[in-house]
Amino acid sequence: MKEHTEQHLDKLAKKVIQLSSLESPSLDFTAKIMDKIEVSTASSITVYKPLISKRMWLLISILVIASLSYGIFSSGLENLGWFDKVDFSIISNNKVTEAISGITFSKTLIYAIVSFGLMMCVQIPYLKNYFDKRLEY
Repeated sequence: MKEHTEQHLDKLAKKVIQLSSLESPSLDFTAKIMDKIEVSTASSITVYKPLISKRMWLLISILVIASLSYGIFSSGLENLGWFDKVDFSIISNNKVTEAISGITFSKTLIYAIVSFGLMMCVQIPYLKNYFDKRLEY
């Protein structure tokens, strides 16, 4: 019974395919598609906008330079005020700094940390360049 229904379905499919006409795209189909592709690539999908603008970086740098120059040139001869009364020896003379000062590191660990730092300094610009190129396409 299944073979008989499959034969009928096969004949029906052949008739439908023969009766349907082959559709062809319009003459300017490719041009329309290319126009749409150009429009989508020209749009600003991913626009880089820095978190801190160049004006703000300039303002921050001017403020840092001004505060450093003020601290260097003007406060050398003045009285420190309430800083004279603060005891800073608690920072250098406590149990934590004494415990940390007794720690020693092997040369292998130091070499590993230094090489890890160097590799990070090399890989970060390389990966940034790689991902920037991937985002261009």
